[in-house]
Amino acid sequence: MSEQLVWQRLSADLEGLVAAFPGAAGLCVRDLATGRQVAVHEQEVFPTASTIKIHILARLMQRAEGGEIDLARKVVIDDAVRVPGSGVLTYLDDAEELTVRDVAVLMIIVSDNTATNLCIDWATIDGTNAMLRGLGLSQTTLRRKMQDQASVIRGDENVASPLEVVQFLEILHRGERLSRFVCTETLAILKKPKRGYLAPGLPQDIVIANKPGGMERVRCDGAIIYQKRRPYAICVMTKYGPPDRNVSEQFIAEVARTVHGYLETLDVTSPYGQGVPANLLG
Repeated sequence: MSEQLVWQRLSADLEGLVAAFPGAAGLCVRDLATGRQVAVHEQEVFPTASTIKIHILARLMQRAEGGEIDLARKVVIDDAVRVPGSGVLTYLDDAEELTVRDVAVLMIIVSDNTATNLCIDWATIDGTNAMLRGLGLSQTTLRRKMQDQASVIRGDENVASPLEVVQFLEILHRGERLSRFVCTETLAILKKPKRGYLAPGLPQDIVIANKPGGMERVRCDGAIIYQKRRPYAICVMTKYGPPDRNVSEQFIAEVARTVHGYLETLDVTSPYGQGVPANLLG
């Protein structure tokens, strides 16, 4: 079986998983070493939920590099800025002081909504979208803060496609089109441990830079998976999902398990499919 056949098998397996999902799903997987890609409904637009925080974080780092934001500046977290929902800051009884960087970390590792809204204030909606358009990403759009229910009802949703999430992750990985500082700082925070939907389908010891997102009947996760020779970017997005969120979450984990089963094999084999001892891998 040539490598081309491996990718064909993977594509067929993924199409089967998407077809069997009781809702709408799309995905994109790209080998960051070779550029080879497999995808299903990759240009379909989905609500991003918290996966949009990847883009907010990058724009915040862009402003920090430009001297417009000081990542070490202390900010007061009190009832004036707290919003309900995911995270920890809304549940604290007393005012706390955190650095801008610490707020950004909480936005990613516990998907804190208060932290996210502060980061949106600093990154700005217009500035984030301008960065995305400058990168040629036309489907990815930040429209609202967290817990803005009026915007949700109007349909002013934060959206992206699986393809564009993977394209953005590749930009961060290559350190191109955004500065090395922006890419390095963004990925350093995305690599911090967190709960996600891809991780249950992956080896426990593998390094992942990712941000999951979930809302009612929506689940997403976008990640770079750091294999030794052939890291890859993956994004799986769902909408119109079943009321039992576990179904959508297990679907994403199964996609991750399927993808990694093939790509891990390619990572440790020769062009002829022969296993290569770990000490000889380049």
